[in-house]
Amino acid sequence: MNKFLAATAILLLSATASFADSFTFPADEPAAIVDIPADWQPTATDYGVEANSPDAGTYISFDVAGAEDMEQVMTDVFAFLEENGVTADPATQHESKDQLNGMPFQTIDWKGTDKHGPVSIGVGIIGLSEEKIAIVTYWASTETEAKNMPEVGKILATLKPAE
Repeated sequence: MNKFLAATAILLLSATASFADSFTFPADEPAAIVDIPADWQPTATDYGVEANSPDAGTYISFDVAGAEDMEQVMTDVFAFLEENGVTADPATQHESKDQLNGMPFQTIDWKGTDKHGPVSIGVGIIGLSEEKIAIVTYWASTETEAKNMPEVGKILATLKPAE
């Protein structure tokens, strides 16, 4: 996720790629908007949107939570990782705080494994407003992470509160 955060900072100023639609999420109470390339095959989830890189080496999702459902959304994030065989090495945990598109951004990242081998894992919490946060879940094969990081940065650069 350190690479994740660094790529975000560098790519905030870069040109955007050809994106699919802007995803406003969640559908029932829009709180955020993000652009995801069509070749990442983005799909709506209960709380947001998820996508996989074309090489299937990087997964990213965005979920929205408020005070009333934040605990459930965070529980769902970690359950999802576990269900997909993603295991974090607690000894590698790293936390950082920064800004993303003018919003407070806190990350927790780990090295770990999935069924294919070594991975980088990250969970980011972004303050969209006083009432809502976006939770970014990131997991990438260490083999393909560097290749997909520029696109991840471009995706993150489009995240903003819904108006």
